[in-house]
This record gives sequence, structure tokens and C-alpha cells, in this order.
Amino acid sequence: MTSAEAKQAIVDIVDDSYAEIGGDWTIRSGPAVQSCPLPGGGTGAAYSYIVDRKPGGTPPADVAKLQDLWKAKGITTQAYENSGKDPVRGVRGFGGPTTSIDLYADPVGYTIEGLSVCTVGDAAEMQGNGE
Repeated sequence: MTSAEAKQAIVDIVDDSYAEIGGDWTIRSGPAVQSCPLPGGGTGAAYSYIVDRKPGGTPPADVAKLQDLWKAKGITTQAYENSGKDPVRGVRGFGGPTTSIDLYADPVGYTIEGLSVCTVGDAAEMQGNGE
């Protein structure tokens, strides 16, 4: 996968994810290039993309929606919930078109964070070129 393809893949899966849940989302960061370790050694480039939404929705149902969507896209998923009066629920995923992707379904707001696969490229040079 090229860095341009990795960037598009992470944008597509994050955008598909928030569309599946619905609501008004805002981009907090990205897609932004960063350095990452290549599987065979050395350093490459990956893209992170983070979006947020105000409170609302039904966290257990939204987690289930994203588990289904991500599994259909070849992503392995794991739901989680912390303890507390108002638990933060979520789901994290690995593989498929991503290195990782997470939904944090917090009562104070939702966040989806995605990180693309690591590709050959110089992240510092790419940042210098406006990436």
C-alpha cells in the first residue's frame, strides 16, 4: 500500500464509522502523517485521523454498530467498558485497512481515532511538504 492509499483508507474507515453512528462530528486532528516502525525494520509513515461528537446516542448500540461495520471490513474488534457510575464504553479494532481504530463512547462525548497502516515514506519530509 502506498502512503496515499493508506491515508485514503483511514479517512474512509473513520468517515464510514461516524456515518454509521450518525450525529454531527468535527475533525479534531488529521489526517496527519507521523513516523511509524516498518514491519521489516526502519521507519515509515502512517496517518492518524481523529473526530469528535457531542454527547448523545446509545453507547452499547453504537459499539455494536461499529463492531459489525469493522468486522465486515476485515478489522478484528474488541469491545470494552471501564468501571464507574457512567462507564466509558468503546470498541477497538486492529487490522484490515488500519493499524488501529477506536471508538470511545464517553457520556461526555464520542471520539473515533484511526491510525493507518505503516507505509514506506519519510514522515518528516512529508510533513515539510504539507502532509
